[in-house]
Amino acid sequence: MDPRPPRRNVGLLQGAALLWLGLLVGFAVGIEYIRSRPVPPTPSGGIDLVGAGATFPYPLYRRWFADYGRETGVRINYFSVGSAEGIRMLLDGNADFGASDRPLTADERARARCGPVEIPMVLGAVAVAYRLSDLTTPLRLDADVLSDILAGRIRRWDDAALRALNPGVALPPLPITVVRRARITGTSAMFARYLASSARASGDAALTAAGAQVEGNEGVTAAISAQPGALGIVEYTYAMQANLDVAALRNVAGAFVLPSPASIAAAARERLDASSIDTTLGVIGARDAVAYPVVGVTRIVADAALGDTARAAHFLAFARWALGDGAAVAAEVGYAALPDAIADAQRRRLAALRPGRCPSPRTP
Repeated sequence: MDPRPPRRNVGLLQGAALLWLGLLVGFAVGIEYIRSRPVPPTPSGGIDLVGAGATFPYPLYRRWFADYGRETGVRINYFSVGSAEGIRMLLDGNADFGASDRPLTADERARARCGPVEIPMVLGAVAVAYRLSDLTTPLRLDADVLSDILAGRIRRWDDAALRALNPGVALPPLPITVVRRARITGTSAMFARYLASSARASGDAALTAAGAQVEGNEGVTAAISAQPGALGIVEYTYAMQANLDVAALRNVAGAFVLPSPASIAAAARERLDASSIDTTLGVIGARDAVAYPVVGVTRIVADAALGDTARAAHFLAFARWALGDGAAVAAEVGYAALPDAIADAQRRRLAALRPGRCPSPRTP
């Protein structure tokens, strides 16, 4: 009797062995794939990220943090303390990310261990807010008249220069109370560039001259709201949420334009591109007749190494979300999303970051 099993049984055994081997290989490949996938951030049950900086974007950031928290469970605590203080907190290790309305200085860049990464996030308008309850039409202002108001050369709302810009408007015989920021910040620095188009401009000095001095966009808005006849420079959304009137400013085309998401976007389309946005303080001097003349670019900032922790994963995930889903709600809050090409460029920059590793070559 032949001790060998029938050939068909050998074939069955070989087939079963191959099937079992295939299953083992497939299982091993699957396990390796699962292990190699980026692990999505999971909420810690407490504060997952700490940010600090610009007051300019805070109304939108507050909305973003709430929406993102509901979607992901990630909690972000943000200190609206101004661009310079936020960058200091980041560089001192007291915040996971900073927020700034201006590019970093050379000294600030040098302090970041692996160099900073600055990601533009959204656009907003710097507005002239005022409290004149009897006016039924928006006030018209230009750089010349504003320079004279800030320098104290125009002191009353019924001044001849203001009447000339606003024919047919019954301007009240009230003194103008200028509310100023206590220090130069991203918001005021952007507006100083608009004033520089006037031969009578006093630049930064006029924005921090003697007078009522308060901290942040929040403080300026509150001070204007409390004082009939007051005027100050604020981010547009703050004025909108406080029901303050804002002026239509004369742009380069000679048109008087009110701040709005549409007029902000018009300025950005004309003057911004992916190669210039990193060094842009603000979009000033757009020639489109419907473009608002003082548009700010606000950005979030981190050390390029990010830190090899779950917080780095949270930061990257949030920044990608803000440039996508978050941008869709920007106009609802009074801001404007970045142009698509610029937003795409920022997403590529985020994708190139590797937590715990300095980029090569080192960012100067």
